[in-house]
Amino acid sequence: MTAEDNLATVKMLLGITDGTKDGVLMYLLGDAENLVLGHCRIDILPRQLESIIPAIAADLYRANGYGAEESPSDVKSVSEGQRAVSFDVSRPSHETILKNYYKRIRPFVSRKGRVPSELG
Repeated sequence: MTAEDNLATVKMLLGITDGTKDGVLMYLLGDAENLVLGHCRIDILPRQLESIIPAIAADLYRANGYGAEESPSDVKSVSEGQRAVSFDVSRPSHETILKNYYKRIRPFVSRKGRVPSELG
């Protein structure tokens, strides 16, 4: 897939119809590809994994509020009279998002260069 194909796909997944977010989306596409390459410990993205790059980029965009002027915030506490509700949802990390794709990525993980603690 070309960069333009990936950009069109991620825009379709996110429902973006104009070009105002193209810069951030191109950044996220590159970040998603580097994330997969780093996880697999490979230098070239296999053809079979090309289609998940826009999906991962879309997940990164949604989860982290990219393209927004302010970072997304989560409610930590709400109080009404004597009742109080408190919760804190942390933003998913890159690795958390990548977990959704482990089954597709696993066959492409290179076992070369692993340290003993990773072999268990």
